[in-house]
Amino acid sequence: MNNIPFISIIISMIASIAMLLLGKKSKTALTLAKGVLLVVALLSLLLIPYFISTGGSITYMLGHYPAPWGNELRFGLLESLLAFVFCTVLLLAIIGGKNDIIEDVQSRKHNQYFALLMLLLLSLLALIYTNDIFTAYVFIEINTLASCGIVMVKESGETLRATIKYLFMSLMASGLFLISIALLYSVTGQLLIPSLFASITNLLASGTYRWPIVVACTLMTISLGVKSAMFPFHTWLPDAHGTATTSSSSILSGVVVKGYIILLIKIYYRVFGIENIRQMGVLQAVFWLGIAGMIFGSIFAIREKNLKRMVAYSSVAQIGYIYAGIGLGTYAGLAAALFHMIVHAYTKPLLFTSAGGLIAASKHSKLIANMTGAGRRNLPAGIGFLIGTLSMVGVPLFGGFASKVYLATSASETGYAFLIALALSSFLNAIYYLPVLFRIFARSDADEEYEKEEADFGYVMSISCFSIINILLGVGGIYIMHLLNQGVQIL
Repeated sequence: MNNIPFISIIISMIASIAMLLLGKKSKTALTLAKGVLLVVALLSLLLIPYFISTGGSITYMLGHYPAPWGNELRFGLLESLLAFVFCTVLLLAIIGGKNDIIEDVQSRKHNQYFALLMLLLLSLLALIYTNDIFTAYVFIEINTLASCGIVMVKESGETLRATIKYLFMSLMASGLFLISIALLYSVTGQLLIPSLFASITNLLASGTYRWPIVVACTLMTISLGVKSAMFPFHTWLPDAHGTATTSSSSILSGVVVKGYIILLIKIYYRVFGIENIRQMGVLQAVFWLGIAGMIFGSIFAIREKNLKRMVAYSSVAQIGYIYAGIGLGTYAGLAAALFHMIVHAYTKPLLFTSAGGLIAASKHSKLIANMTGAGRRNLPAGIGFLIGTLSMVGVPLFGGFASKVYLATSASETGYAFLIALALSSFLNAIYYLPVLFRIFARSDADEEYEKEEADFGYVMSISCFSIINILLGVGGIYIMHLLNQGVQIL
């Protein structure tokens, strides 16, 4: 059990290198990618009952060098659950978006695309498991470059522009993160997270180096806020997610931005300590930026006429929910935010995968106005978009409803601002999702101009699995919340 996270990271690294050596064997690369994701998901799943029964966490020392020179992994129930979620989302996203990969990506670059996906998996696992702040920075950079690669690989003018904007903002954010590490290292002499926590706690208690520590925390928040599309640092997201190929949009929205949020949570709770974060005033800023994201992300989505960009702007609003829950500064708020993160990780790829099918059924037009009847021509895509919409709006029995209930419950003792914003954002969600839903199932005099789309087995399976998981989260969310509450207590 101790070796599973390290084995998972190494398998992903070896697979990424192997794919580049396969030449033009793109089917082999796809099969290898699916196999690696399945294996890592099963390995992560093995850890969940282990930690349920034993509790606590495991610290895994890499090599034979103890702190402060060595490197470590640390994992428990929460990390194992998140690793499983990320692997299953990645697996279903590439299964559902396979046809778009074949169409949008040149055949000679298919292997490179799957190699980039393995690098993404590698970096996400490292961000979840690492116990060293500088190692986190290294894998932030790997994650950034791989993310830009899966956007740019489509090779259209709009994707190149989106990638340049994404890369420019991400590199500025990486610079801020590196500066913050340098500040912390200069005042503590530590890079391992437990050693950093002990040093920072002692320095703040003695009143020494308070402002450098506050500045470092602020820079880390801004840096990871940019990378995770926290409002108002979200401007790269609609372009990148809205122009990439279907599987890339699903992966970017479903898991990539979540990896940075998880790292920020670890920094708040395990590097600085949540009590110290409260005293710095950082949580209040995160809370109000989350509230703003919930409202303005929805307003921007209402104004969109491009389906994929509308779904992308919806992500800005949903990320706002997560940050508002984190900003509550309580374990209940954190668990609810993590539950919403899991719901969004499965729901947004469902919407993007469905959108890909709807676009194909509309002569490859992304304009909502041209999608009348697309849900009837591609029924799996229409049903998937229906389920995703009901979840995002917050209809009972779907994951989005359960997550909003848990967020509202966790915020009930902190005032009405969050509850009002939650209700308003849900109303705005309905304003822009429901008209699209009505349009894609409406009848039109021009129906005969379109050919009925035949969805392949992989696409139907992906839509079905995403939909079933969403419903399971809606009706059985209490069990996941129990695991999250147990996990955050030993974070």
